[in-house]
Amino acid sequence: MLYGGRLYFLLSLILSLLPGARADVAILGRVVDENGVAVAGARVAIAGFPPVRSDPTGRFTWNTPSPGEYLVSADQEGFFALKNQRIRVGEGENELTLVLNHQREFVEQVDVVYSPPAIDPEQPAAQQKLTGIEILEVPFAAAHDLRNALPMFQGVIQDTRGDIHVQGGAADQTYWTLDGFNITDPVNGRFDARLSIDAVRSLDLQTTRFAAETGKGSAGSVDLKTGMGDDRFRFSATNFVPGLEHHKNFVLTKWTPRATVSGPIRRGRTWFSNGFDTYYDLNVIDELPRGQDRTSSWRVGDVIRGQVNLQPGNILTGSFLLNYLTAPRNGLDYFSPLETTVDHRQRFYLYSVKDQVYFGSGGLLEFGFALSRGFRREIPQGQQTYIFSPEGRSGNYFVDSKLSSGREQWLANIYLPAFEGAGRHEIKGGTDVTRSGFTQFVDRHDYEVRREDMSLARLVSFAGPNEFSRRNFETALYLQDHWTPREGVSVEAGLRADWDQLVRDPLVSPRFAIALAPRWLGATKLSAGIGIFRDALNLRTLSQHLDQRSISYFYGRDGSPTAGPLETYFLVDDRRLRAPAYRNLSLGAERPLGGGFYGRVNFVNKHGRRGFTFLPMAPSNGHNRFGLFNARNDRYHAIDFTVRRTFHRQYEFLAGYTRSSARSDAVLDFSLEDPLFAQQAGGPLRWDAPHRFQTWGWAPLPAPPGWPALFRNFSVAYWLETRSGFPFRVVNEEAQLVGPPNSRRLPAFFSLNLHLERRFTLLHQQWAWRAGFNNITNHKNPNVVNNNIDSPGFLTYAGGQHRALTVRLRFLGKT
Repeated sequence: MLYGGRLYFLLSLILSLLPGARADVAILGRVVDENGVAVAGARVAIAGFPPVRSDPTGRFTWNTPSPGEYLVSADQEGFFALKNQRIRVGEGENELTLVLNHQREFVEQVDVVYSPPAIDPEQPAAQQKLTGIEILEVPFAAAHDLRNALPMFQGVIQDTRGDIHVQGGAADQTYWTLDGFNITDPVNGRFDARLSIDAVRSLDLQTTRFAAETGKGSAGSVDLKTGMGDDRFRFSATNFVPGLEHHKNFVLTKWTPRATVSGPIRRGRTWFSNGFDTYYDLNVIDELPRGQDRTSSWRVGDVIRGQVNLQPGNILTGSFLLNYLTAPRNGLDYFSPLETTVDHRQRFYLYSVKDQVYFGSGGLLEFGFALSRGFRREIPQGQQTYIFSPEGRSGNYFVDSKLSSGREQWLANIYLPAFEGAGRHEIKGGTDVTRSGFTQFVDRHDYEVRREDMSLARLVSFAGPNEFSRRNFETALYLQDHWTPREGVSVEAGLRADWDQLVRDPLVSPRFAIALAPRWLGATKLSAGIGIFRDALNLRTLSQHLDQRSISYFYGRDGSPTAGPLETYFLVDDRRLRAPAYRNLSLGAERPLGGGFYGRVNFVNKHGRRGFTFLPMAPSNGHNRFGLFNARNDRYHAIDFTVRRTFHRQYEFLAGYTRSSARSDAVLDFSLEDPLFAQQAGGPLRWDAPHRFQTWGWAPLPAPPGWPALFRNFSVAYWLETRSGFPFRVVNEEAQLVGPPNSRRLPAFFSLNLHLERRFTLLHQQWAWRAGFNNITNHKNPNVVNNNIDSPGFLTYAGGQHRALTVRLRFLGKT
């Protein structure tokens, strides 16, 4: 910490001595959206002069040598660009307000320009953004689920379970927020909430070099921003016609109707937006016999958001998110027949409110509160003994559980007015207080591990309390300075302090990043950063000792007992644990490549120390104990290359390649539900994908001259992804690990989704009809495997997305 402070002081001194230009201030400007909310980071350009950027309160200043008329333009990714607005500048100080309108799916004007992704020379953080338009246009599989769009980001992987991994991190190592509030599951730290993709305005990802204000998440942070209405009522609907697929015959497999409505409550002051979606899914496993090959589920979600401008500088927003899921016979796959499934029910809701107060001097103060509650229920199909065997699973699943969880979050942030002192300083500070917890009831019955000849190898029963709770209280403080000592140089230094009632360590996390874009580099930006990052504590891991214990009996092939009883249980001593820490080092470069293309390269080296892992302890008197220790070390390094272009004012193209390695010296996750017997060992993480290439985009399809109007207004959209197969472990017929963990891999993944869309007018309304194929090459991309080396079906692969015809119909509104 002392070294970092000296470095910052020395850099301040050196850069402050460099000469810089000085001019009289002529314009005091502010950039806001259509609802009066500040637009931070907007690029404001006045013809003939270098562009400037708006600060977090939307303000900017511009120095002009003389009064007169000027043409001003402004743009920011996710907004329609403002082009060549004529302004008159008089003597002295002039006030100017520029309004940028958010991009929408349908606009009335023909001459609109989408703000292309651009290089921000003052932003050191490695940031990526997906706008709502991009999410709707790019054809990703199961397009009702927002999580399936996230691999469009470079550095983001979705594993075979559907979990999202950012920059090699586990699913609980990313900080997920909804309009600034924590939306992760309070128990396991994952992003499990759902909301309509039509309600999403943008997804903002930060992977490295992000500031101290960003909460706990060593892998990165994702903020889901939802839309808001404006002074016009709008309504749209999508996929109100069910879809058909061919699985042995034609069946109604998916129905994903969505509807959004937004508009004013009081024009110019109060607005609302509402996004509703529901999802019916019929999951058909082609490898299973007819009558036992399908299961269905229903999911309903709704997000409503409102804004009222109490005063021109006082904005109050509130939102409510609701999720409901019922999934009978959940978990069906090739190796898990219907009798092994569970009836899954889930509810989740989140309330939030935020008040923002802007000051005339350029400062901003905001307060917020959010409350979330969750409920999850899993009911097996019966009480028959569950069986693990080399050929798969049978019987009824052995865990009947009910879990209730909740979180309350209070936050406050202050942006001080920018000031000059050896350059320009933008200082921000804040606090975050969170209370979370859960209560679980669980009832387990016996399960068996059987060999290939179906002889009993192990019988496992359970004992101990079946109800327990766990609570946590967390606080955080941060302070950061965005310092611009001169044009082309930006430094961001920050300090974050965290504390929680479980580990009780006072955690200090310094972060430092710099961006260099001097004129002699042309339009190139170089950036670098280093910092200490933390993760939120996983309450599931820290409550294992409160759960039941298993009792195992071992048998020979002739049925005679060979060992047991052996009690297996977990030990957690909060007083001896320390909070894990990750040191992230990163370098980046961005520049225009010519022809409207932008290129970016980013290198990340991440080292995690003192991670939590359960280690087998010395056995004693029939006890198999697993203790939680700070004994895990993770390493991730990656380099990714990205090329991107916006053309014809609104169409997109992106291509990117990532070379990475995600490894740990403790990759096994021991639990009561996993029959694995092994010593903890290192290897690749189960989501490690050393090579990944993707490209996506959409473009117009011009009709040949003389063709009828029916063949006009078409566009084509695609997404191609190929990567290394994920690793998996190998076990034998007695559920013992064979060889190093994750020593084999699934086959390489390849998928091409190709869709055509036509927009047309019917009854004075705008419509868009789309049809296309997901995995058009029908490449086999299995996501399950028989990993039992003693099974005749060893290395039998199954599952995955087959070629599927998808159709989408959208109602966009009046012409």
